[in-house]
Amino acid sequence: MEYMEFLGRIRDLLNERYSDVTVSVHSTVKNNGVVLSGLSFSKKGYNASPTIYMENYYSDYVEGEDVADIADRIMSLYRENDMAAQVDMSFFDDFEHVKDRLFIKLINKEKNSDFLKGSPYEDFLDLAIVPYVRVCDKKIGNGIIMVRNEHLALWKTDAKKVLAAAKKNTHDHDGYNIRHIMDVLDGLGVCDKEGLGEKEFPMYVATNSRKINGAAVLTMNDKLKEFSAIIGGDYYIIPSSVHELILLGKRDDSACNIDEMIRDVNRTELGPDDVLADHAYVYVQSDEVLIF
Repeated sequence: MEYMEFLGRIRDLLNERYSDVTVSVHSTVKNNGVVLSGLSFSKKGYNASPTIYMENYYSDYVEGEDVADIADRIMSLYRENDMAAQVDMSFFDDFEHVKDRLFIKLINKEKNSDFLKGSPYEDFLDLAIVPYVRVCDKKIGNGIIMVRNEHLALWKTDAKKVLAAAKKNTHDHDGYNIRHIMDVLDGLGVCDKEGLGEKEFPMYVATNSRKINGAAVLTMNDKLKEFSAIIGGDYYIIPSSVHELILLGKRDDSACNIDEMIRDVNRTELGPDDVLADHAYVYVQSDEVLIF
């Protein structure tokens, strides 16, 4: 049984057994055109429909677990976590209430060409800046809604105003900083940083306080300028994911195979929806510009 057929079978079992919840197969297009499919649960009187992605359950099926047992486990998960919720989305209809919740994400323009046809965006080098709305709810946790062109019509505003608000909020409130790579690894218990100084090993990790969509700092020239002062000159920017960047002090011998390394990591270590770019960028301190 293939994955989508498996989803359909679980859906049918759940709808047969439980009358208070309607289960459907739901597919979502994520970053870089990645499509994820799972089961969506809707309940009368609630406006949130949580989705459970089923890849791990499908692996259990492939390894021999009975489909009916998997269906029972999924419903138990839904019940135990009380995943149905009434979420207050009244703010979403009014731009004055939405604008303080707008933030930006940096994505690969080529890999998201279809998505960008229906969304406001701004070109940035070979990438695209896109706005999204943060939704915070005590019941369901934090989530995001990507801004689409139909939202601009609903808010009676334009892409320029939405992007301006999103960029300002991101810059002012997301707490961007850099940490030396050894501090990061030491904090994770991966290695002991003793004996490796910043000058001898000028590599840093840049992200935001949330560690989500932190690569947006690439769009902030004042932050890049601050980083160059810390690093001590020009530096390479390695797009390790949409969430963080690695900054490497530029030396005569440091350019070897960087792009090849990035492509290899993107292919073997990252989820396809976390990839930002397949090459490095360079910040030139004397001109205060970013090039690629």
